[in-house]
Amino acid sequence: MKLSIISDMHLGFGTGSERESDSFEAASQAIEFSSDCDAILVAGDIFDTRTPNTETLIHAMQLFMKTNFWEGGAKVSEGIAKDLSDFSPLNLSGVPVIAIHGTHERRAKGLMNPVEGLEKAGFVIYLHCNGIILEKNKERVCVQAMSGVPDQYAESVLSQWNPKPVAGCYNIFMFHQSVAPFLYADKTIDVEKLPRGFDLYVAGHMHESQQSSHSDAPFIIPGSTIQTQLNKESVQRRGFWILDTQARELEFRELEGQRKVYYRAFENPSQEQIETEIEKILEEAHEKKPIIRIRLAGKEIDVSEIQNKFQNQAILSFKKDFEEEALPAKTIEEHRLSVQELGRKILHENLQAAGLDPERFESIFELLLEKKVDAAQEILYKS
Repeated sequence: MKLSIISDMHLGFGTGSERESDSFEAASQAIEFSSDCDAILVAGDIFDTRTPNTETLIHAMQLFMKTNFWEGGAKVSEGIAKDLSDFSPLNLSGVPVIAIHGTHERRAKGLMNPVEGLEKAGFVIYLHCNGIILEKNKERVCVQAMSGVPDQYAESVLSQWNPKPVAGCYNIFMFHQSVAPFLYADKTIDVEKLPRGFDLYVAGHMHESQQSSHSDAPFIIPGSTIQTQLNKESVQRRGFWILDTQARELEFRELEGQRKVYYRAFENPSQEQIETEIEKILEEAHEKKPIIRIRLAGKEIDVSEIQNKFQNQAILSFKKDFEEEALPAKTIEEHRLSVQELGRKILHENLQAAGLDPERFESIFELLLEKKVDAAQEILYKS
């Protein structure tokens, strides 16, 4: 069986900016480049937000609708803790798309996330702590998956679920979490805590493509199809993986025609030095405006003139490593995320001080973010 393995499309990223079409173009190309496959796996963060706007939802439906009409795909033969009786004919037609939700799509318990919505509409098969079995020409592939959960609870959720490989199948374990040692964060799941005995491990959430191993089996990180985090690793090309289950071979397919990303770091530069480096980059051929991430350290420098000079030729992003500039240098989106994280911390500490279950705070916080105050109060009253 031939499988396409994609992750972190972040549809809707850059809405209202020059980059608003980038996520859709990259995702569409990844799907088109998967037309020779028997099934498509998507390891989370299809969307960039938990409540995507109408335009983004329509783009997503148009994107996955194509696969419903492709011929020769694998058939879904069985669910593992997954009820298939409510599926529409669309869910089971064409080339199946098996997807999980990621950190950007996660919503409070009891609220439907947008990936579940795509399943209800017949475009994907959604998994969270369950699985399905695919069949084609007497070959069986079992996909079991855990959608994104708060990092601090990932190990306990995985332990309670405790998935096992299915005999007679090529077994795939797919999840969307921060994993040590591939990502350094406050809370990660140790790769050694992952279940053993699977033939392939697929991890979403981390945006740079990597290949490693776990319990003598391949471990792959597909990476994102679009650069949302601009750092020195973002210069890597975007793409996805193709798996041949019979030959047990993996191939990385690069996407074409994407914006090139450049990363440059300067210490105490002059405006002329920065402009010279930008001009050197612009001498190269570019199908689209390139993204140039410039990190500055040392003395303060006004970058507004540089922005104005090159705004028609490149998308410039500056990171200023000055203590006094740390707050202004952040984007509005970074400020929003910082406020959310501070809110999570304060609420978590207050709930703990009140003797309440700390695991409940995430659901309460998500409900408050979505202005569902009554539902949040109900959880508190029950506690």
